[in-house]
Amino acid sequence: MASKPLRVIAFAYHIMDFEEWQSAYGEASKIFEQALDDRHINFTFLGAFGLKDSLRPNVKSAIKYVQEKGHLQIRMISGDHIETAKKVAHKAGILTDEDLEKENAVMDAEDFR
Repeated sequence: MASKPLRVIAFAYHIMDFEEWQSAYGEASKIFEQALDDRHINFTFLGAFGLKDSLRPNVKSAIKYVQEKGHLQIRMISGDHIETAKKVAHKAGILTDEDLEKENAVMDAEDFR
């Protein structure tokens, strides 16, 4: 789904009564997030679907205009999966076909740092 590009939304559940929730997490969302990261809560996966998140109509022409007339180099920073970000940047005209062949035209946060 990342190469389409689609926003992926997954659904899962874990049965927990309110008292268990209050005693373990209460108001501390950071503790809950850490429990998720540490996989202390076992979820049952229900499914996932891809949601099309189209570019706004004038994005490609606006990028082309500032590149040509403003002589600006456009860069995109995204929290998306790297393949999704690559496809979006290509569709928007930020990346060319030649750019996609270059090793460091697209990088993840670790490589960028």
